[in-house]
Amino acid sequence: MRRLCVTAVVLLLSLGGCATLAPHAVETEQRVEELAEAGEYGRALAALDRLIERDPDNEALQSHRADLQRRADRFEQTILIEAAAHLRVEDWAAARERYEHGLNVLPDSEALRAAREAFETERQHHVRALRTRLLLARAHSLIRERPMYDELHRIAPGSARARQQHQRAEREARELAEELRDLGEAALGADDPLLAVEALTLAHALSPVQVGADRLDEAESARQARLGMLQVQPIAEQDTDGTWTAQDQALLERYRNAFRSGDLALARHLLDDLSRRHPDNEEIYRQRPVLSRAIDTHVSAGLERGLRLYTHGRIEDALDVWRPLKALAPENRELEAHVERAERVQRRLEALQ
Repeated sequence: MRRLCVTAVVLLLSLGGCATLAPHAVETEQRVEELAEAGEYGRALAALDRLIERDPDNEALQSHRADLQRRADRFEQTILIEAAAHLRVEDWAAARERYEHGLNVLPDSEALRAAREAFETERQHHVRALRTRLLLARAHSLIRERPMYDELHRIAPGSARARQQHQRAEREARELAEELRDLGEAALGADDPLLAVEALTLAHALSPVQVGADRLDEAESARQARLGMLQVQPIAEQDTDGTWTAQDQALLERYRNAFRSGDLALARHLLDDLSRRHPDNEEIYRQRPVLSRAIDTHVSAGLERGLRLYTHGRIEDALDVWRPLKALAPENRELEAHVERAERVQRRLEALQ
C-alpha cells in the first residue's frame, strides 16, 4: 500500500511537470515584460535573448528586442546625464550612486563602465589634490603660529602648558617638514616644479635640516625654467563674444611676465583688473589659484627668512624682508605683528644710541 502511494505521488509530480512545459514560452515573455516595466532592462534583454535563441526566426521577438534595446539606451543616456550633472557641482556620492544604479540595471553597458572608470580616476585625483592642499594649509598655519609658541615659551619658561605647546609645535613642524619634503621630491619627479617649490619652501621654513638651501635652489631653478617656457596664448582669437580686446591681451601678457619675474604684487593687480573686465573668463579664473598659491609660498618663505634674521639681531634686515610682504598679504595678522614688534625694538635701539 505504501509503495502504491509513493508511486502515485511520483506520477502526479511527473504529470504536473509536464503540464508546465506547454505555456513556458508565454510565461517567459510575460516575465520579460514584467522586468522591462520594473526598469530591469539588462535582465529583460537577457531573458529575451534566451527566447530568441529558441526561436530565432520569430519576428515579433526581434521587434520586441529592438524596442527594448531603445528603452535601455534611453535609460543609459539618462544615467550618464544625471551623473554628469552631479559631477558639475562636485556631488561625488550622488554621481557614484547613479553609476552604480546604472550598472546594476545594465551590467554589460560599455558606456557606463567607461564613465564609472573615468569617474573613479577623477575622484582619486581629487582626493590626492585635497590631501595635498590640506598638508600645505597645515604648514602655512603652523608657520604663522609657531613664533607665538616660541615667544610664549620664552616669556613663560616655568609654564608647563607653554612648554607642552612648544614641544608639540616643534614635533608637528618636524613631521610636516618630512611630509612636505617627500611631496616636493615627488613633485619634482613628476615634473611639477611649482608644487615642488611650495612644498620644499615650506619644509625648509619648518625644518631647515630636512631640506637644505641647495635643494631648494634646484627646485626654484626648475620652477623658473618651467615659467620661462610658458607660451602666451592669444585668447583674443579664442574669444567668441567679441568682448576681448587687444588691451585685454596686453594686460594678460603683462600679468604672465610679472608672474614669471616674481613681481607677485603687480601680477595680482593685473589679474584683478582682468577679472573686473571679464568676470566669467575661464582662463582668468584658472590663474587665480595659481597666483594665490605662489603668494602664500612667497609670504611663508619671507616670514621664515625674516625670523632667522630677527633672532640673530639683524632687525633692519628682517624689516627689509617683511615690509614688502605686507602689500601681498595685508590680511596676515602674524606678519603685521612681526613688523610692529621689530619696529618697536628698532625704535628702542635708536633711542639708546
